[in-house]
Amino acid sequence: CHRKKISALYLADILTPSIFVGLMFGRIGCLLNGCCFGDPTNLPWGVCFPRESFPYETEVAKGLLLMQAPYSLPLHPTQIYSSLNALILALLTWHYFPFRRKDGEVLLLGWFVYPITRFSLEILRDEPGRFGTVFTTSQWVSVGMLISAVVFRAYLKRRGDQFHPQLSNSPA
Repeated sequence: CHRKKISALYLADILTPSIFVGLMFGRIGCLLNGCCFGDPTNLPWGVCFPRESFPYETEVAKGLLLMQAPYSLPLHPTQIYSSLNALILALLTWHYFPFRRKDGEVLLLGWFVYPITRFSLEILRDEPGRFGTVFTTSQWVSVGMLISAVVFRAYLKRRGDQFHPQLSNSPA
C-alpha cells in the first residue's frame, strides 16, 4: 500500500466484496461438511443429513432421533441462508463502492451489516447459549463486531476526507 501510495482503507474497500464471496463459498462447504446446521423445521426446504453425519449424531444424542433412522430430521439449511446472506452482502458492498465518499466506507458498510444478519441467522441454528445466556458464541462475536464498527465509524468521521477518486471506481 505504502509503495503504491494506496491507503489501507481504500484497499479494504476493494477487498470487502471479495471477502463476502469467499464467505459465501465457505458456507457451501459447511453444508457439504454437515456443520453449522439449523434447528429442526417443517418447512419444505428442510435439509436431511445422512447417517454418521454430525447433525444425525447430534439428534440421536439428544434423543430426537432413533439410531435406526436413515436420515436426520429436516433441518433449517442455515448454511444456505448464510451463503445467500454473504452473496447479498457482496453485491451490496460492490454496488456501494462507486458511491462512497471516503476510503473505508465500503468496509464500514460490511462491518455494520454482517454482524446484524449473522446474529439474526444464529437464531435458527442448533447451537447452545454461552456464558450463562441464550446467545451463541457467534452472537456474542456479532455484538463485539457491531460495537467495533461503531468505533470504526467514529474513527472515519474524525479522520476527515481521505479519498482516492483518481483510481478506478469499481472494486476488484
